Amino acid sequence: MKIINLLEKKKIQQAANLLFNSKEAIALTGAGISTESGIPDFRSEGGLWEKYKPEIYGNIQSFLKNPTKFWEMAKKIAPNLFKAKPNLGHYALAELEDLGILKAVITQNIDELHQQSGSVIVYEVHGSINRFSCFGCKASYTKEQIYRKLKKEKKTGPTCDYCASPLKPSVVLFGEDPPRFERYQSQALAQKADVMLIAGSSLSVAPVCDLPLYTLREKGKIIIINDQPTDLDEKAEVVINHKIGRVLPLIVGEIKKLLKGPELDS
Repeated sequence: MKIINLLEKKKIQQAANLLFNSKEAIALTGAGISTESGIPDFRSEGGLWEKYKPEIYGNIQSFLKNPTKFWEMAKKIAPNLFKAKPNLGHYALAELEDLGILKAVITQNIDELHQQSGSVIVYEVHGSINRFSCFGCKASYTKEQIYRKLKKEKKTGPTCDYCASPLKPSVVLFGEDPPRFERYQSQALAQKADVMLIAGSSLSVAPVCDLPLYTLREKGKIIIINDQPTDLDEKAEVVINHKIGRVLPLIVGEIKKLLKGPELDS
């Protein structure tokens, strides 16, 4: 495991101070926080989109023409998604919310690991793999119902019992707009934020990549924790290129020291 060096320790303390002194801090998370839970990244080199071309397997128009391609991919990747558990990074963000530091988590991830770790105010701008609906009449289906249908409807993919339209998880495919409420709420939170903690996002996917710009325009500060550099590193107050599950608990630890206050001499 890569060791935290002295410079990174100072950056962790700086990030903790920013969050401790904030009034409207929020978090923005991407795939990098979930890869540490064993969920493969879609976009990075060697990621799932290299094996499953998005124009064939992950595009809404392709889905409507031939849903079986999407479900072929889904059956391969779903086991990792469904068996994944929150890691220390997820729990650290939930603790920051519990401490009153974070007002909300905005996530690009579809795995619901933030909710499993205890985060309450979570906005999923790319939807969730755990909710399913009919593309036609909007009827809702459970994960268990989808499993049963996949066994019976192998040639077509699962279809609605009522109107026979294709069923799909509430994930945002290429060519689809993000859910309207989550999109506008995320923009409003970003504008209001005095500190945005960005964890595990490459900041390369629109419209999410624009959210830090809302914060910066309103004179807020951004903290970036990511394995790789991003295009906004130069505009960030703090950049830490390290594992999120290692860094975030250390930031929480520093904040707890600040909350406790200075030690009094006996």
